[in-house]
Amino acid sequence: MVQLVGAGQDHPIVRVPRHDTEAYCQWTGGRLPTEAEWEYAARGGQEGLKYPWGNEIGRQNAKYDSDDGTAPVASYPANGFGLYDMAGNVWEWTADWFDEDYYASSPGRDPQGPPSGNLRVVRGGSWGNGSLRSLRCSLRDRNEPGNRDDYTGFRCVREVSP
Repeated sequence: MVQLVGAGQDHPIVRVPRHDTEAYCQWTGGRLPTEAEWEYAARGGQEGLKYPWGNEIGRQNAKYDSDDGTAPVASYPANGFGLYDMAGNVWEWTADWFDEDYYASSPGRDPQGPPSGNLRVVRGGSWGNGSLRSLRCSLRDRNEPGNRDDYTGFRCVREVSP
């Protein structure tokens, strides 16, 4: 049996490859967010901030630079949209393929990401990241779709009527 560090019923789910996260989201009636949707949600209605809560960071804001695993979900204050843990705790899979140069030629509004690739975009940073840069709303990283680790999780989004 595998024992995950910091795992519990109230912790984020980790060690799930990208394909399985997509299947789970579809099963629940949702989907993974695009990278652009993820960043918009992380900013919580505030433009120009480094982090979902502002420009400074401390241990009261997010789980990072740690060696003891994830924190329970909602251990830190919500952002302007009422979303928890948009920075730190776990990297989050998105729907987009990774292309380092994609945004140089992407649509300015609601980019959907490249049509294919070898790596998938993850956002948000994790409990193991020592670099505060990793927790910035704007930082994008990549991961192999089949990767399973203690640092990467996901969140589903669902379309709502206005």
